[in-house]
Amino acid sequence: MTELVHSTTGELIDYQPVSPMEIEFIIREIGDRLERAVVVIDSLQRARYDAEEAYSKAFEMAKLESKRHLYNDRIAEARLSCLPLLRELNEAKAQLHHAEHLQDALKAKLMGYQNINKVNGAAYGVGGVGR
Repeated sequence: MTELVHSTTGELIDYQPVSPMEIEFIIREIGDRLERAVVVIDSLQRARYDAEEAYSKAFEMAKLESKRHLYNDRIAEARLSCLPLLRELNEAKAQLHHAEHLQDALKAKLMGYQNINKVNGAAYGVGGVGR
């Protein structure tokens, strides 16, 4: 089954193709989704890099500004002071990874439908349809 978006309501619906034309429609729909996903993944990557930069900058500044004598104490103090930024960084990474996994799943689904389409085309060719 494939989830498609209803054109007027926007809700996800389960769709089962029954003809080669419908399979072609699904291939185009999934291809369009993958194309739209590029912009989303780019923005998630930018958010991740921004969060990483903010965390690194704050962490290094906290180490430099620490009054502790031992280096390990400075690092520990810097880590504690930057925990909120580390949480933001981890959340940005998680969102990016989730989007990448969804993109991989769409690619796999697309390849599956392309294979079905290829097999159907060969079956129609062997049966003499369209000659």
